[in-house]
Amino acid sequence: MNRPLSICFAMLMVIGLVSWGCSHPASQSEDRRTLSTVIRDASITSSVKLSLAFERGVKATDINVDTDRGTVTLNGEVGSEAERQLAAKVSEDVSGVRKVVNRIQVRG
Repeated sequence: MNRPLSICFAMLMVIGLVSWGCSHPASQSEDRRTLSTVIRDASITSSVKLSLAFERGVKATDINVDTDRGTVTLNGEVGSEAERQLAAKVSEDVSGVRKVVNRIQVRG
C-alpha cells in the first residue's frame, strides 16, 4: 500500500471510530455529545492553543487546553499572575468560546 493511501485509510478509521462512539447512547442524555460538537470543540481547542502560542507574554507550552461544549478549561503552571490572566483573556477572545475556566497555577 502506498503512503497517501495508508494515511487516507487511517483517517477514515479514526472518523469511523469517532462516529461509532458518538452514535451510541451515553449513560446520561446530558453527557451525550454529537460529532459536530466534538469537531467544534476540537477546533476551538486548536484555535485557543494557536492564539496562546502567538501571544507574547504567555508560555503556551506550559498550558493545557480542553474544550467541552464551548467551555474552555485551562490547566498548567505559569510564572506570574499577569501571565495567568493574559492566557484567560486570550482564550476568551477566540471565536466559539462560551466560557473560560482558568485553573492555571502561578509557580512559587
